[in-house]
Amino acid sequence: MKILKLLILATVPLLFNSCKDDDDNNIPTPDITNGVFIVNEGSFGAGNGSISYLSLTTGVMTNNLFENVNGFPLGDVAQSMTLHSGYAYVIVNNSQKVEVLKSSDFTSLHTIGGLQGPRYMVASGNKGYISDWFANEVKVIDLTSHTIIKSIPVENGPEQMVIVGNVLFVTNVGGFGNDSTVSILNLTTETNAGTLQVGTNPNSIITDANGKLWVLCGGSTGPDYIGGTADDISGSLWKINPQTFTTELHFEMASSMHPVKLQTNGTKTELYFLAGSDGYTGKIMKMDVNSTTLNPVLFGNKDFYGLGIDPTSGIVYGAQVPSFTQNGYIFRYNVGATLVDSIEVGIAPNWFTFN
Repeated sequence: MKILKLLILATVPLLFNSCKDDDDNNIPTPDITNGVFIVNEGSFGAGNGSISYLSLTTGVMTNNLFENVNGFPLGDVAQSMTLHSGYAYVIVNNSQKVEVLKSSDFTSLHTIGGLQGPRYMVASGNKGYISDWFANEVKVIDLTSHTIIKSIPVENGPEQMVIVGNVLFVTNVGGFGNDSTVSILNLTTETNAGTLQVGTNPNSIITDANGKLWVLCGGSTGPDYIGGTADDISGSLWKINPQTFTTELHFEMASSMHPVKLQTNGTKTELYFLAGSDGYTGKIMKMDVNSTTLNPVLFGNKDFYGLGIDPTSGIVYGAQVPSFTQNGYIFRYNVGATLVDSIEVGIAPNWFTFN
């Protein structure tokens, strides 16, 4: 997130409802073989980022999982988490590190340093790729030694990524300014092969069931950091052929709309994203990947900060942040958009990883 926006959001209370809470956090090594990890950013500068885990087998929510298992805090601003080949990689943005954990019991094995502002990670084989926001680079990680072996320059504020074949596509969200590119990295040579031009400040990217890329661009709230004012640049949604690097569809949104957190369901036939005016929260919207018009359907009626879709059940998870100094909540919806429950988690839930 952009730090100034974070400070603004921390002053804005959000309304929430709680239907369910589980305070049983006394299990040092819970069963984490079937469920969802919730990455909680924590309060900026406080070093209280955390991981919550909801077991889909027992229904039990375990908060502070990392600290409970390892006996020390995770760090400052937990950003995202990736599972790969028996390991869990938790990116801790403001602590400038990645914690490498054993995915079966969450014990800490390594810490990857040498990062300025890590955001997200994708992996293939024995290589990992981390977007480094402040360095404007993608770090190449040897997943055998868990060390950085190369840095590939990209454009401003590299953010979410996706691998298609031997190509890594990197959204460049603009850092503290604006960008409108997706970097194309050749993973065979591990070099920057050029860029795709998209809308202002692309923040997330996925592949669909047809093998197409979808890129969500947040636009900009302008120098005043307030959405819905005259200096806004609208958000947009782009469909791209990853083989020819050409745009197939392009949808402009209203000038006050700044969408984030593009996701897809397990079959990759539906798009989900958060649509709001502030550039980091919004209501859940759903859209078919075969649509030729911008026709997202409202899915629920709450504003969320994080979004996740269970790839097996299709259950939709929204993460709500009352403030950056108190615990947040996750809300779960079935495929018919009916609220299932809400559960208390850590401070500032942001990211979901399913296992």
